[in-house]
Amino acid sequence: MIVLQQQIFRVHRITGLIAGVFLLLLSFTGSILVFSDEIDHSLNKNAYQVQPGGTPLPLNTLYEKGLAANPGRPYITFLRLPQAPDESLIMRAEYSAEDKVYVYLDPYTGKVLHRRGNKGYFTDFLLYLHFTPLSGRNGSVIILCVAFIMVISLLSGLHVYRKHLGKVLTFRDKIEWKHRRRRWRNLHRVVGVWALVFNLLMVITGILIQFKVVGAKVGKKAASLAVQEQIDYDRLLRDARAEIPGFTVLGIRPPRAEGGTVLFLGNAGEPAIFGEYASTVTIRPEDGIVMKKVDFKTAGVSQKLNASVLQLHFGNFGGIPLKILWTLLGLAPGVLALSGILIWWRRKFLVKK
Repeated sequence: MIVLQQQIFRVHRITGLIAGVFLLLLSFTGSILVFSDEIDHSLNKNAYQVQPGGTPLPLNTLYEKGLAANPGRPYITFLRLPQAPDESLIMRAEYSAEDKVYVYLDPYTGKVLHRRGNKGYFTDFLLYLHFTPLSGRNGSVIILCVAFIMVISLLSGLHVYRKHLGKVLTFRDKIEWKHRRRRWRNLHRVVGVWALVFNLLMVITGILIQFKVVGAKVGKKAASLAVQEQIDYDRLLRDARAEIPGFTVLGIRPPRAEGGTVLFLGNAGEPAIFGEYASTVTIRPEDGIVMKKVDFKTAGVSQKLNASVLQLHFGNFGGIPLKILWTLLGLAPGVLALSGILIWWRRKFLVKK
């Protein structure tokens, strides 16, 4: 039995050391990315805000303005429609799976307010660093492997410190800051126990997101070009809103090929944990026939679990208070990695001396 305990502790130590460096990176970048929307808005206020000026231009006109701002007629989407008179229209041009350009337009004049790529931008750079360590598909696979190693580390740590769970959760196991040999060990144990559920949530949701990231990079298709056909997006938008009671359309995806359908995405009153784009209406543009509609309030359990993954990972479902909590808890893996490395260093080198 003692040998088994020693082996489990050894597994915990080895997996923790392997994942440690990456955990420091993921913890730091993830805690910042919780506030990515707020950071983007503060750094580029002029891109998100406009001066209201009468009636907005037709969506067809704005679509052509977005195309004109991106050479080569790439496939372009209405990423976010204005939801207030002083909001800009955000469009996204997709040159490839890894090369996207975001265009911010004044909906009243069609003027390009801002144009940026998806990598040379602070929060997008952090996102790319968080999920791929700036290494494309290979980096995504590495992070996926690290996540599985982290699961083993968490479960083995739960076994190693199982006798301390009650003491830590009832505040009887305190950190001995003045004791040089025990402070990091105590900190590692206390933070690990309190953050256990959160860390498991981060790892599991991170693995699910990473599978999508790796899948997109492995099975990426050739870039699509914007279709040439004229589509009355304003008329289709009115039809889409009428299909689901209380449907607020936030985004529009035009056809990817001639004869394709138009997808309207938004929210129909479902909880924020499922995201802003969960409900959808798919319409055939040539005759206005609704091909499919999804009122997410009536979606199945598996659909809801899948839709909640991204929000659970980044805390985008409870306002600023929850984001602050997620940021603080998000630092826990970094604290565990640092304290674990220091514990190993002390046992490996200092104790022997």
